[in-house]
Amino acid sequence: MPHFPGLSVPIAHAVVANAGFAGAPTAVAQRGERIATLDFFRGIAILMVICGHFLPQRLVFGNLATSFATMGRGGVIVFFLLSGYLIFKSLQNCNIGAFLCRRFFKIFPAYWLNLLVLFIAGQLGFGLAIHSNATYLANFTMLSDLFRLPNVSNVYWTLLIEVKFYVFIALYSHFLKNRFVSAAPVLFTLANAAMFVLRGQASQLLTFFPVFFVGIQVFQAEKSDWAGVSLLRLALTALLAGLNVAVFDGIYPLWSMAYILGGAAAMAGLLQSGFSMALLAFFGKVSYSNYLYHTLVGYSAFEWIGRQQSLAGNLLAVAVVVVVSTWVAYLSYILVELPSVRFCKTHEAQFLGQLSRFWKR
Repeated sequence: MPHFPGLSVPIAHAVVANAGFAGAPTAVAQRGERIATLDFFRGIAILMVICGHFLPQRLVFGNLATSFATMGRGGVIVFFLLSGYLIFKSLQNCNIGAFLCRRFFKIFPAYWLNLLVLFIAGQLGFGLAIHSNATYLANFTMLSDLFRLPNVSNVYWTLLIEVKFYVFIALYSHFLKNRFVSAAPVLFTLANAAMFVLRGQASQLLTFFPVFFVGIQVFQAEKSDWAGVSLLRLALTALLAGLNVAVFDGIYPLWSMAYILGGAAAMAGLLQSGFSMALLAFFGKVSYSNYLYHTLVGYSAFEWIGRQQSLAGNLLAVAVVVVVSTWVAYLSYILVELPSVRFCKTHEAQFLGQLSRFWKR
């Protein structure tokens, strides 16, 4: 049971129990230490995204540039796999109120600051588009896709999917107790196919939702000590998610399927081996802020540096841009992300008490 300053243990237990809905687990799980091997994998993911965005700018051209650009999609897929695994795992011993509170403070403060920076940069004329107030408000609430308004940053589309997955899986875990979890990606794929037939266009949300369930199946396989049946279920879910993305997304179809299948296999292998590397694990820790800032910082830096005449000069430019964007990400991590998480940890009992009183009204 976590310690809540100012609360006795019985009172803390009561507050946490009341914060979940009826039938939810009555104890909030201890916050575990970070899994180093998954930080390593997350570090690979953010570097794939960065390379997919930066290398075609300076180092590779023509058909080769297209192949390198797919790395950005591959990195996003790895992030979705990791979210499926980690979010589902955290929900095993955490009630819905605590889970949503922690996710909120992990995601939104850093996101809102990034949105504010983009707004100010646009107003000051730094080459960024200036959007309507309605667009900024929709982005502020992460509902721009529902209102069919543009994203202020081209990286926000994945965050909209992530946040909706958090809410969905929290409700799913709460009400269905994780039953039929293997059937969910099948239903999403069928719904996506029906939408494609009816309106001639698939849903981006339904296209990528099954990818999270591949990560969930990795967790289930690990929990079963990598039993054959669990591994078969993982393989089938990965194949289904790969086909869903390949058919209905239409962007890098074969590459996307390969990234899903390869990412699932790599993730399972890393969890079994426990392999990690300090530098890549560091990139993994600051990956969220790096994802938010790398295009804003990177493209601006590229414009300022200018195109170099030699391969070595362009390679140096890319290295400098990666270092600068990662430094900005680190500042966001230590000044925004970590304080927000600590704030939530300190005040979680009070937040859950307020949520409980609101729910009882």
